[in-house]
Amino acid sequence: MISFNRYKDGKKFIVTFSYDDGAVEDKRLIDLFNRYGVKGSFHLNSKKYKNLSGEQLSEIKKIYEGHEISCHTYNHCWPTRVPKTTLVNEVIDDRRKLEDIAEYTVCGMSYPFGDYNEEVISALNECGILYSRTTKNTKKFSLPENFLEWHPTTHHDGAMECAKRFIEKMSSKYNNDPLLYIWGHSFEFKTEEKWQFIEDVIKLLSENKEDIWFATNMEIYDYITALKNLRVAANEKSVYNPSAIPLWIEKDGEVFEIPAGKTVNF
Repeated sequence: MISFNRYKDGKKFIVTFSYDDGAVEDKRLIDLFNRYGVKGSFHLNSKKYKNLSGEQLSEIKKIYEGHEISCHTYNHCWPTRVPKTTLVNEVIDDRRKLEDIAEYTVCGMSYPFGDYNEEVISALNECGILYSRTTKNTKKFSLPENFLEWHPTTHHDGAMECAKRFIEKMSSKYNNDPLLYIWGHSFEFKTEEKWQFIEDVIKLLSENKEDIWFATNMEIYDYITALKNLRVAANEKSVYNPSAIPLWIEKDGEVFEIPAGKTVNF
């Protein structure tokens, strides 16, 4: 039997971090991420960059290199409290400015204030946004049912308890919940004790890196979307991967890589 329970490099578990607002403390947090080999998505309000020079914008790009730059609306507006046309402009203007900085297509987002409804989701679809994170902490490790209503596991205040529980569950052969999603704002680390706390969380998770794929939000979206689009023969004797990225699956307990654009026969 084929199971879609493997992720990049055949790993069974995923950890992602997500931080909002583009605070100056992001640089220190990213330094921690880089030291321990973890990844994050950073959701930025690009109005704060509108008067920066080209050289200054290049410095912003360097800070976030190796991680994901993502939308958070241009002005950090309340999405449900503005006209739809205003919201569309907020998202598109944010995308345009952030794409100038990142020099790649920006299609992710988090909801400012965690504020959204069905009309907001519809508007994001029209703006080309592929995922958006809420602020509803589930304390669970499941993949999102709807990427435009992506509920995280926990705010970083609860990250240690969730990280310990996640690692404990990793050893269970019956565990089918693969994702630990931690979010917050780097400006909330107001003391050295709080910085030490988040470093301890990151260090604990990095000690299990052989079993964990540390990914950005968009990398997870791309992988899960591609995984769902695999074409599996009715007799499960072949799998075709039409995507541009390699994927991994499990068949009868054995792990197989399905290269981009290739068919694997069993």
